[in-house]
Amino acid sequence: MDLKFSIREGMAPGSSIAEKFENLAEMGFAGIEITTTPPESVAEEVMQAARDTGIVPNIWSSEHLNILDPRPDERARAVQSLRDALSICGESGGVGVISVPLIATKMQSLPRIPDLSPFMSQAELERAVLKAIFTELADHCQQVGADVIVEPLNRYEQWWPASLYDGIDICDDVGAPGISMMADFFHMNIEDAHFDESIRAAGKRIKNVHLADSQRQLPGYGHTDFRPGLTALDEIGYDYYLGFECAIPGDPFEDLPRAMDYIRSQAP
Repeated sequence: MDLKFSIREGMAPGSSIAEKFENLAEMGFAGIEITTTPPESVAEEVMQAARDTGIVPNIWSSEHLNILDPRPDERARAVQSLRDALSICGESGGVGVISVPLIATKMQSLPRIPDLSPFMSQAELERAVLKAIFTELADHCQQVGADVIVEPLNRYEQWWPASLYDGIDICDDVGAPGISMMADFFHMNIEDAHFDESIRAAGKRIKNVHLADSQRQLPGYGHTDFRPGLTALDEIGYDYYLGFECAIPGDPFEDLPRAMDYIRSQAP
């Protein structure tokens, strides 16, 4: 398995985009996830740093996340924000833009789409709206060469999607290239009983991975067994990035290379 490591922008040491890219290149990283909002404000600087260092801005985030807001104008703003981020991601040679459909609603205590039973329950309506939005976005994804990457989060951060099986359902509902999903080992530790089985079930739908140990610090500082999940990723032929999204307990210049070495020791 060819391991390519990435990291969330806020975790990368450095006081500027250029310095972050330079430090990551020296430590042996291959990618960086750009999470600054709005993406347009840093796109030029990021692309220049990528050219200078070879570090790929593999994942981007959109500015507005409330894609399942009950208000049509807010949904439209979130969809346009995602569309714009996808264009930037494709231009930068990235893999995709992460979409977390209900995190803004839950974490900000915003109203949900109403329950319209017996026509549709709240969950059924949210799923139908998301399918319609992603189906419309799929053509744009293919045009710009960047995916919408659905991220399942644990139940305390998002009602749905929570498990990898929820992510599989969304990808299959849309059934179009350009809509994929990711696997986050921290959230899987809460929602997925067996990492390896979930990853094998998701297969080629997975286009990004986040790594964190049991207490959401760097791998090697908790009790998560990474071997089954990494073995399953190897079996499905995963060839995208392994991204750190967690706390760094000490000096990043010491702890980040140590974490990469630890994951290499657990991989097949």
